[in-house]
Amino acid sequence: MAEPLPPIVFTIETPASAVEAWAAVTQPERIAEWFTDASPLGKVGDPYRLDFGDGSLVEGVVRLVEPGQRFTHTWVWSDVEPSHETLVTWSIEPIREGGSRVTLTHGGWAEAGVDEAIRDDHEAYWSGYLDDLAGILGVTD
Repeated sequence: MAEPLPPIVFTIETPASAVEAWAAVTQPERIAEWFTDASPLGKVGDPYRLDFGDGSLVEGVVRLVEPGQRFTHTWVWSDVEPSHETLVTWSIEPIREGGSRVTLTHGGWAEAGVDEAIRDDHEAYWSGYLDDLAGILGVTD
């Protein structure tokens, strides 16, 4: 039996406050600065959509909202058959040094029936996007 695919986890520490970091991952105008066009974050059960502008859409549903701290949404590419639903969680926490820690977790690969190559493609894309997020939150190294 194959080992389950681990979740993708990226963490950045930033001088930005937790409030600013939360805004950067939840407010559509801020998300557009480092990622793509996003729908507003609603309440649990509301749709959540990311539009990459080239016909590629991610559609999902908000599964958890802890304002200022964490939110989770499902992730399904709308133009891919068969569809594979994975789960993305953003966590924000203040750190003693006065900034914040932002953690992205993208999991559910095995449950979605996704192979390692697809998971690894997502990891590579997330790495670049998290670098961009770090840049707008003031990380300099």
